[in-house]
Formats: sequence, structure tokens, C-alpha cells
Amino acid sequence: MTLARDLVLSPFGGDARAILDAAVRAEDDGYDGVWTFDHVSSLAALRDPGAGASRDPFALLGAIAARTERVRLGVLVANVHNRHPAQLALAVDTLASLAPGRVVCGIGAGAGPGSPFAREDAALGRVPQPAAARRALLAEHVAALRAIWAGRDATGSVATHGLTGVVTRPAPPIVVGSGTTATLALAADLADGVNIVSGLGPRLAEQVALVRARVSEREHPPGARRAPFEVSVFVSDRSPSDVREDDVPDGVDRVTVLVRP
Repeated sequence: MTLARDLVLSPFGGDARAILDAAVRAEDDGYDGVWTFDHVSSLAALRDPGAGASRDPFALLGAIAARTERVRLGVLVANVHNRHPAQLALAVDTLASLAPGRVVCGIGAGAGPGSPFAREDAALGRVPQPAAARRALLAEHVAALRAIWAGRDATGSVATHGLTGVVTRPAPPIVVGSGTTATLALAADLADGVNIVSGLGPRLAEQVALVRARVSEREHPPGARRAPFEVSVFVSDRSPSDVREDDVPDGVDRVTVLVRP
């Protein structure tokens, strides 16, 4: 199987039109997908308000959808603390209508206490939650997205009541961003794919094996076809041209390489 190659276009401090042009160039140069982040501020802007904030991912991706025809599009990843599942479902549904069959819903548990982006929570008056609480909320959001896109109400702490009009069929694949064993397991149990954020390091092969083993044990409704589960890896410490297939262990379907402004 050929390894897919995507670019993750950093929205921090970059001109929105330049990011759009970079996405168009990525398609022209043969890349398979384009992603961007979901933040309201860069780390630099949190330290220095004059340094430039982030860009809205769905505004960017909508513009990219209108200028491209082939590349896959997604947010890597939507933060469960920034968006209610109904808002995220609507945003992804709108993007999917602009780029049918090309949209992936990336989702993640947000920053933990003491991590660099916990400063973003502080700037918004939020208290970062411990890992177990964030994973539980992530699981609720994944279930809620599936319910909303199927025309049902979500339940739990993100319940909806009589929400209509956000039915996306076929529902976009849900990809969980993860770097910990517990969240890798959650992704393997509940999602359609995982993006491993730890890069091409010595632990990657072990992490991929864990996910693949967990997915193989996953239960499916009687008679249902086992859908393919995609494993991707986030690479931030080398340029796209420096990533070789020999660097990527078996079981990885896609590399997503960060490109800064």
C-alpha cells in the first residue's frame, strides 16, 4: 500500500491568503491531504499579543475546498473544549458540502494542565481538566457526532434536544489525535482513525502495533462490514522532503507533516 502524504499548514501568524495559496500548491505538487489546527491563539501570541493569533480552521478549509478538487481536508484536531458537538457537526457538514467525499473530522481532548497550550485555556478563563476527564469528554463528543449526523439526539453532558438539519451521509471519518496509550486505545475502540502525535520516534512502531491489535478485536454489529481503520502520524521535526517511507513502520497509512508560515 502506498503511503499517503499530507501537509499540516500551521495557522499561527500566517496570512490567510498565503495559507490558501500553500494548500493549492500542495495539491498541484501531488500531496494527498491538507490539514490545519484548531486554536484561538498561538503560543507566541499568548506571550506577546502583538505576535499574531491563529486563523479559524473552517474558514480556511472552506476557502481551500473552493480552490481544490482532489486533496483531503480536515482539522488536526478540533478541540472538544472549543466546540460543542452540534457546532462541530454543522461546520464539518458545511465543509463536506463544499468538498464531497474529501472531508475528515479530526478531534482531540485538548491541552492538559501544565502543557504549553494550557495558557490558551487560562486566556479564555477555562481550567484545564485532568487526562481522564478530557478523555471521557472526548468519547462523549465522538458519540454525539455520530448521533447528530445520523439524525438522532446526542446524550450525556453534550445532549441535544430535537436538533434537526445536520444529517451528513455518509458521515465523515472521525480521526482522534493522540499521544498517550489510553487515548490511542479510545481511538481504536471508537473512531475511524488515529493521528499519532509523537512523530517518527522509537515508540511509534509500538504505538501502531497497539492500535492495530485493538482495532482487530473491536466488535462490529452482526452482518456489518469491518470498515478500514486509518493510522496516521504527525511529523513536526523535519520537512516533507525529508520523510522517507523507510522511516515509517508497517501499519501506518499516512504521514501528516507540519509546514509553518
